[in-house]
Amino acid sequence: MFELPLPLLVMTMVGIVGFAASGAIAAARAGMDWLGVFTLAAATAIGGGTMRDLLMSTTPGWLIDFWPTVILIAITVVVVWIAVRVFPWQRHRAWMGRIFVFTDAIGLASFTIVGTEIARDAGFSVGPAVVLGVISGVGGGIIRDVLAGKRISVFDGEVYALAAVAGSVAFLLTQSFSEWVPFLVGVAVVLIIRLGAVLTGWQVPTLATPTPDTPKT
Repeated sequence: MFELPLPLLVMTMVGIVGFAASGAIAAARAGMDWLGVFTLAAATAIGGGTMRDLLMSTTPGWLIDFWPTVILIAITVVVVWIAVRVFPWQRHRAWMGRIFVFTDAIGLASFTIVGTEIARDAGFSVGPAVVLGVISGVGGGIIRDVLAGKRISVFDGEVYALAAVAGSVAFLLTQSFSEWVPFLVGVAVVLIIRLGAVLTGWQVPTLATPTPDTPKT
């Protein structure tokens, strides 16, 4: 992990912390024990990257950097566990929801850009790089929602994968600028679209079947 270029290293660590926190919060809201909290945090943090690496026929990064990844996830879980225990979340559930959305958006933005960069470094063209970046960004959230028994955000009309696509494209369009600029622009685009959609209630149209009219009696 530490041999990565600095922007990629920072984004990877931020993504792990963001997604691990969102997974731990989801587990806490579902009433899981400490093992469930760690499992959900870890699955969320490494899930998308594992999907991407398997599609690229490479060894998942967390298997190569096992202990740094585990330690980073464990520290995040401990912080979330203490926060949930110390603060009266039962009286401030809305705040837990807001923190979940924010940490999830951080993980989505960071891993989308990381996945896109890794795909480009591996020689993939623009189209596949965007797809792999989006998979890297949304994969962990899908696994988290499934394990937590929630409806999957990506498929439920939320502006989630769409934000990842926009961020990945923005990252690729700014490749000619200095080292940090593409990463910051890509992450900013994802965060603005994702959090903006949550704040405004903007959703992707769904293909909902009409409910049959109730027969009159």
